[in-house]
Formats: sequence, C-alpha cells, structure tokens
Amino acid sequence: MSKLLAILARAPWVLLIALLGLCALSVYNLHSTSMAAGNTIYLRHLYWMLIGGGVMIVVALIDYRSLQRFVPLFYLGVLTLLLLVLLVGKEVNGSKRWIDLGFVGFQPSELAKLAIILSLASWFQRVPRPGGYALKDLLPVAALIGLPMLLILLEPDLGHTLMLLFISGSMLVFERFERRAMVTLLIFGLASAPFVWEFVLRDYQKSRILTLVDSKADTHGAGWHARQARVAVGSGGFFGKGHGHGTQVAGGFLPENHTDFVFANLAEEQGFLGGFFVLALYLALIISALRSASMARDRFGRHVAVGVGALIFWHVLMNMGMVLNILPVTGVTLPLLSYGGTSVVTVMSAMGLLLNIHLRRTVF
Repeated sequence: MSKLLAILARAPWVLLIALLGLCALSVYNLHSTSMAAGNTIYLRHLYWMLIGGGVMIVVALIDYRSLQRFVPLFYLGVLTLLLLVLLVGKEVNGSKRWIDLGFVGFQPSELAKLAIILSLASWFQRVPRPGGYALKDLLPVAALIGLPMLLILLEPDLGHTLMLLFISGSMLVFERFERRAMVTLLIFGLASAPFVWEFVLRDYQKSRILTLVDSKADTHGAGWHARQARVAVGSGGFFGKGHGHGTQVAGGFLPENHTDFVFANLAEEQGFLGGFFVLALYLALIISALRSASMARDRFGRHVAVGVGALIFWHVLMNMGMVLNILPVTGVTLPLLSYGGTSVVTVMSAMGLLLNIHLRRTVF
C-alpha cells in the first residue's frame, strides 16, 4: 500500500489530466460527426481508447530499462510488418497502408514511430560520444531511420515518412555532433531536394504542394479538402456553432472529418475557445515529455521521452497546418482526437513510456 501511495504521489498528474481531457474531447467530437454520418464511430473510438488505456498501464508497469533488451526484436518485427503491407496489404485509394485482419485494419507505419524512437534511444545509450558524433557514427543511425522510411514511402505514405524523419531529427538535435558532420548533412539535404521532387514524389503529392502555394488552384480537386477545412474553421468564430450544429460535416462538404480533418469539425462547433483548449492540452503533454526527459535516470530514458514529445509535437503541427492550409495535405492524423485504432494504441503506448520514465526517476 505504501508503494502504491508513493507512486500516486509522484505520478505526472499534468500529463494524466491532459490525456484524459483529450480522450474525453475526442469521443465528444466524434459523436458529432457520427450524428451527421448516421454511424456509431465514436463508440468504436471509445473501445480503442479503453484498449489503449490497458496497453498504457502495462507499458508503464514494466521497467523501461528492461524493455531495452527487446528493442532490436521490436524493430525487426515492425520492418517485417511493413514488408507484409507491400506484399499483401489492403489497397485503398491507390495506397497499401493496412493489413486486413478481417475484423479490423492494422497500420504498421504507426508502430514504426515507436520502433524508431526506441531504436535510436537504445543506440545513443550503447554508443555514447561525449566529444560529439562524427559523420561515420551517423551511418548506422541513417540505416535505422532509412529502412522503415523507405518501406513506408513505397506504400506510398508521404505523411508518415516525413513523421519518421522529423521525430528522428528532433532526437538528433539533443546530441552533440562534429561541425563537419553537420555541414555534410546540410549540403546533402539541400542537394537531394530536386531529386526528391522529380523522382520520389507522386503527381498527386506535387499537386497538393502546388495547391498550397496557390490556394485558388484546383479548388475542386487537390485543393478541395484544404478549402473546406478552412471554411469550417473560419465559420466557427470565437464560441463555435455548438455540438452537432456544424454545417460542413452535416452537408457532406468536409471529407475525412473523423480522421485527418477532425480538428476542422471541432473548430467549427467549439470555436476558437475549443481549439485553444485542445492546443493547451497538447502543450501540456509536450511539456510533460520534456520534463520526464530532464529527470530521466539514463540516456535511453531521456531520448525516449524526447522522441515521444516530438511525436506529439510534429503530429499536431502537421495536422493543424494542413487543416489551416499553411502546410500540404499529407494525411497525418491528430493524436487521440482522430479516429484510428492503431494510432490510438500507438499514442497510448507512448504515454505509457512517459509514465514509466517519470515514475522510475526515484520511486523504483
């Protein structure tokens, strides 16, 4: 009993309250889209929330330092699943991103985020360089990051490919590198941009980027989603239209209103105040992640916490930037608010890692 009380006393309550707030808001918001569409998707989302909560508790109870032994197996398992997606995955709208299990669709690219976070954290723990990492040290890092990115890009899924790149880059920022290595990476990145545009990006991905440059271009094609999302957000005003009174979803103007563009529906019905409150909750999660990183007992825990914070930050930035038409449409979901079983379980697992690191700073 005394151990349980000690755990409760040191629990990251800001993180837990923000997490519960986002879960409650997600079900409430999806109830609105369900009413408009005549389905019960909010109940399925609640079901995944409960499963994710159970997974979070299990992950939080197992000492994260013992989990490090299984990181290579987890990484190889995720790579295998990504290969299976390309071979036997379910094709939707020209992309293979899901493995159809019959009763549910499974998206391995979500798990790839955790695989990258844990693998990089484990590598930095095993290969410390107090004086700074040289260019040759980055070769295994590039392989760890590049393999899942390549497999996801072949699906094709540009959004999750960029997500892995940004999460990895955020974790690398917290390490010291030799100047030569940094300059070489910068030159390589700039020089490869024309190649990526010409030979890597698909035509529809180029159209979305060009639509961002000219918001009036192809408003009934590639620019339709962004235009309707902007209308929904702008029409919400300061206080919003009220729960279930949004017109963009009810009128069928806003596609993907329960996944990619779920924030547009929330902003229309709850207004600026609702959107600001959601941002505040995400900020609380990110700050909690950085706080856990600062108090972690080892480099592995510190990098895992930084990676989880980066996962939340980049998802929110890319999704809301897409909704507000300041970033291209990439299909990146909003953590916990967007419907998606694999996404919910992945984010809740990441929250379990944060709880794990925070509690074991002194309790265990």
